[in-house]
Amino acid sequence: YSVAEKIDMIYIYGEAQKNARIACNLYAERYPERRHPSASSFQRLVRLFSETGSVAMKKKHRMRTVTGENSEIAVLAVVADNPQVSSRQIERDLRISQRSVLRILKRHKFHPYHICLHQELHGDDFRNRVEFCQWALLQIQDNNFFNILFSDESTFTNHGQVNRHNIHYWALENPRWLREVEHQRQWSVNVWCGIHRNRIIGPYFIEGALNGPKYRNFLDQELPKLLEDIPIAERLNMWYQHDGCPSHYAATARQILDKYYPDRWIGRRGPVNWPARSPDLTSPDFFLWGFIKDKVYQEAPTTPENMRQRIINACASIDED
Repeated sequence: YSVAEKIDMIYIYGEAQKNARIACNLYAERYPERRHPSASSFQRLVRLFSETGSVAMKKKHRMRTVTGENSEIAVLAVVADNPQVSSRQIERDLRISQRSVLRILKRHKFHPYHICLHQELHGDDFRNRVEFCQWALLQIQDNNFFNILFSDESTFTNHGQVNRHNIHYWALENPRWLREVEHQRQWSVNVWCGIHRNRIIGPYFIEGALNGPKYRNFLDQELPKLLEDIPIAERLNMWYQHDGCPSHYAATARQILDKYYPDRWIGRRGPVNWPARSPDLTSPDFFLWGFIKDKVYQEAPTTPENMRQRIINACASIDED
């Protein structure tokens, strides 16, 4: 609207006793040849006039796109004081365009690293983690035959999160593509996997919830079969690692580990203690399970047998390199 039209709108609004809807009708009757404003247009114009005393829109001031020495120093000082500040906030505070801010930060080799979430630590956890890492580094340096079989269990359910970002349907119009999800009938698959050097060991599927007797039987009867392809020389020097969950801590399970891995197993009350709350130190936790679940949940699982086969396929798809 022109300035003259906006002034007429203000007059009409006053005649209509500040009723925007009546003002719309009155304006249309008086100026039939003009573009007719809506009630919200009247309200926005009146708000602008009340706040500024003018019907003209404020001109937006363009941010400076400068990269002079003073600007660079100012930007770097803000980042040094608050490393979590956003480029938009720097733009607002310094009146420098975001493009200039990003250019300055890039020139000085700054990178916007993302936060990483980790397990909360308690008591002596930090010290125990450091001691374990120092022990492992020393073993690697002093023993060319040192090797660890990292192990863990995970549960896969039929109500796990399907990764919809990996599922596309290209079309000119929205096909309203739906996929049925079964949440009323729930089931789960429990699986053990290990990582030894650059090799996946398993998977081995556990019927029902894991407990001490089941774990003991696995260590005694099933694990040796899974390790048959590993050279004997490596097996004789292999350390077995597991975390401190109750089934792992069972006395019968520890006895089997003492039998097959004398002074060469890592866990709760083992020859080498595994630091509690340390999933980031074991490869099944920080890599394997996330990778497998991304593969498995690309499509909704159908049956436990289907889930098991998907897990087998996902493990087989991992390149040894």
